[in-house]
Amino acid sequence: MPHVSRVLVPAVFLVAATGCSMIPVKMNTSMTVRHSDGTVEHKETHWEGTLDQLPAQISKAGDDLADVTGKMVKELTDVPPPGKVKLSDLGPGLQSFEGNPQCDFLVAAKDDDGKPIDFQYVQVGQPSYDQFFKDAQVVYAIVYQADQTVHRLRELSAKISGQSVDASAELKSVVSQALQNSDPDSQSLVSELKQVQQLGVTLATLVSQFASRVTKLVSDGQALVTGAAASLTNPKVVTHLGLVKKGLVDSVTVIKDSGEMLAKFAGDLGGLASG
Repeated sequence: MPHVSRVLVPAVFLVAATGCSMIPVKMNTSMTVRHSDGTVEHKETHWEGTLDQLPAQISKAGDDLADVTGKMVKELTDVPPPGKVKLSDLGPGLQSFEGNPQCDFLVAAKDDDGKPIDFQYVQVGQPSYDQFFKDAQVVYAIVYQADQTVHRLRELSAKISGQSVDASAELKSVVSQALQNSDPDSQSLVSELKQVQQLGVTLATLVSQFASRVTKLVSDGQALVTGAAASLTNPKVVTHLGLVKKGLVDSVTVIKDSGEMLAKFAGDLGGLASG
């Protein structure tokens, strides 16, 4: 039986600093799969930066997953068609925002290099594996959606208030100040801010729920890697078993690397309901 070593969950070390963007962050993640035939698969990342840079690390993990997903879509035959995560897939309450260019940031999502992100997931015809591949893309999508929502709330609030964007200020406070001090000339921006605020309130609950699921999802992913040889019996999938396992490992990495950001966004968005 293959053996999966214990995964090191991302560690975040915080020190006193001015503004959340200056908080040092250190992330160490690894996964080692030892198979019965003696072969070893290992994936490890070490990264240091500040909290405002963390999405770039997640973006890299997402890019890696997109690359291997594209290869799986191309190579795997006799399997269900690939799927694509939409805003409504992130949870209840988001259907009304789907397709709205002011709120649905997944439609035109791009990575750090300007390359479109499609949040595509592969299906191999085995329900638990198909669901996990989708879950990884849903987690990545909700991190992206939350990141863009927080950014847009700060940007709109600053425009309405006539101030520069202060990423260290409490989100609830800057939104409330903008809504209280708006003038007639900024009503179109106020309308958009209220709409994005409503989106943020809905996202806050969903982000918190996903943050609480990260540990279990990582554990589930490890188990799927371990059991892949026994569970995936379609000969045309077995032929590309190494590629599928890489897709699973990259999916686990996306989920792990998203964990700290989900907690941060839950805090940022959590106060909006009473704002």
